[in-house]
Amino acid sequence: MKILVRMSLAMIALGTMFAVADDHADSRPLFYGQSIGIVTSDAPAVLAAMNKWRSTDAGKATPNTVVLLQNIVNGDYQSTHGVNIFYADGAAMDTSAKVLQGNKDWSEFQRTLSSLVDFEWENTYAILRAKVNEGDVSSPNPASIVYGITVTDANVFMPAFNKLWNSEAIQNFPGTVYLGTSIASGTMAGTHFVTFVADSRGKLTEAIIEMQSSDEMAAYMESASESRKLEATNMFFELKRWSNGG
Repeated sequence: MKILVRMSLAMIALGTMFAVADDHADSRPLFYGQSIGIVTSDAPAVLAAMNKWRSTDAGKATPNTVVLLQNIVNGDYQSTHGVNIFYADGAAMDTSAKVLQGNKDWSEFQRTLSSLVDFEWENTYAILRAKVNEGDVSSPNPASIVYGITVTDANVFMPAFNKLWNSEAIQNFPGTVYLGTSIASGTMAGTHFVTFVADSRGKLTEAIIEMQSSDEMAAYMESASESRKLEATNMFFELKRWSNGG
């Protein structure tokens, strides 16, 4: 159950961050993300610290989107919350790093956050595919389920996944759907993840059950079962996001 919390952070929680059309004929990532798992007993103080940081000049100048999450199901991890940082491209990553370097407000925020939380894990990933339509997610606090997987045979897995992706089970899912791949994940298992996002925990749960019961999912499971391993399934919801155009 390990990779998902890190991805949880993805997918989190991706919500409707980038309203991009699916184009899996193009292998370039749609955007990049970094996720951090934290343990805290004072979530309001963490939220206040993040609000304060993002209101500073440097906080407003970083070209990224930051999302604070609360974990619901977290597998083997102790993390109570997660932070996702999304970047439109590599240039946005580099610009953000330059803004933060030597910045006093950033240093103060880091000291405050370190006094409030224990950091459990972090990872970096790319979002390869997205099913995002206007109105898919309208809640300010959407819920997400992330499935972390290890692909052992891409030549078998991808045709099966492509067929599922183009099916009604995915394209008519009442929310957003993402496919991502891990770039740097430390010792955590998993090469890819799939994230489903809906307006509420109840809506997400019912939609997942319906999708899992579909003929399209049954065909996918039969075709892909020997080419991938499920590593984890995690669930969380979004508390707040701050976007500077990233």
